[in-house]
Amino acid sequence: MEPAGVQLEEAIGALTDVSVFLAYNANVDAIVRVDSDLEAFLEHPDEPGTDPPVTPLASRRDLAGAITHAMAAGRGDEAAMTDDLAATLEAALEADAQQMGGQAGIMTNLVSALGASPITYTYLLSERQFSQFDDPDAVQYPRVEDGQVRPVPLADAVDAERTKINWVFEFREGDELFGVQATGNTRFIAASRPPAFDLHAGQLDEAIDQIGDAVDGALLAGYHNLTPDHVEAGYGPTHRHARDVLRRLRSGGDLEVHVEYVTTHDEELRASIAEWILPEANVVGIDAHELAILFGDADLDVDLEGIGEVPTNASPFEPREILAHYRMLEALREDLGVDCIRLHAMEYHLAVMDSYLSPDAVGRGLSFAAVAAATKAARGEITAPEDLETGLAYEPSADGRDAIDRLADHLGADADDGTLTTPTVVARPNRVVDDPAGTVGIGDIVSASSFVLELAIAGGPTEDDGDGESDTVRGDEDEP
Repeated sequence: MEPAGVQLEEAIGALTDVSVFLAYNANVDAIVRVDSDLEAFLEHPDEPGTDPPVTPLASRRDLAGAITHAMAAGRGDEAAMTDDLAATLEAALEADAQQMGGQAGIMTNLVSALGASPITYTYLLSERQFSQFDDPDAVQYPRVEDGQVRPVPLADAVDAERTKINWVFEFREGDELFGVQATGNTRFIAASRPPAFDLHAGQLDEAIDQIGDAVDGALLAGYHNLTPDHVEAGYGPTHRHARDVLRRLRSGGDLEVHVEYVTTHDEELRASIAEWILPEANVVGIDAHELAILFGDADLDVDLEGIGEVPTNASPFEPREILAHYRMLEALREDLGVDCIRLHAMEYHLAVMDSYLSPDAVGRGLSFAAVAAATKAARGEITAPEDLETGLAYEPSADGRDAIDRLADHLGADADDGTLTTPTVVARPNRVVDDPAGTVGIGDIVSASSFVLELAIAGGPTEDDGDGESDTVRGDEDEP
């Protein structure tokens, strides 16, 4: 077994030949710490911490109620806000920091940092947004001229005056706002919804098959960035258009497509995404809270007897929750007709699949994602491959190993210290950082890192030492 650093270097080296198309949402996240200054800026909600967010958020009072609800629940949440409230926040509230936001933007920064080759499309690309790309010279933008896609340097695509800004209100356990104490370390996001975010990309929509022919895979997100005000005919026609574009993207052959699911309080919007978009993916990325909501929306008949309540990110961790997650994922995968659903829970990562890439590739992708997630949580950013050494310093979760061992027993399969690899179920423990530098985007880091490494492994030879795992992806001798 080679030293851990050499193995990580080899894993990174496998990514250099991977090209990925990313769309649709990139924005600037304005970070605000929840404190007394924020309380003075907001208006006292009627019942702090009690009611879920109204949609869209239209006032400082609405915003205060939404933040306190997330604090009481101890679970990250997001809601759209009106253009008027977005303008008010931008004019009157000062951010403590700003960073890249939006799933496609966050995943682009990671893909470029790891040495892969991203081609990224987003609706609004202003100078302010451009400044949030860590390595813009490594990113190309798909420009269409005379029906032909010509990737150009990202700097050449800057053409918007407006910037999409999401406001991220971060809090830690014990923080207080209007008498409500936070029960966990997470955040509430007040998301702007500019009219430009309507899932129409002009000439690129008709020429998107040229992108599909040129890349190894696609990481897609942002299908939730619609509001009734900006989609006059309803969500269905817009998502049908997006579905047709997705089909055209992969029309040239076997292009792997990952859709990063984001839930919303708008039930009609969730239903439209589940009907028109998710079934077109090869793999869907999801967290425990999103899984619970998607599963509830599907109204599937699944036996969870003996499991207790459906677990979410806010539930106290119990190893048996993995059995519920497995049954829910299995039912949803079959209902949606996708090849794979990949769950990133706090203590473990779990993939349930049918005819997706090899279980070996998926397992190594999940192990790699655990290192990347720990790095993001500990450092707040990943800007270079060597940053991942930070993630290796955090041990795989003992609770995650216990949960995976329990799932293995349930399936009648063998697990090696929390490492489960079967033809249809793959699980790896996460590496948990107790005091994260930030919480936004960790799920996107998990999905992007696992997906690009899966593509790299599927596209080239692997070195197997007989245990079903390639040493090039293992962090150390204890790495699953």
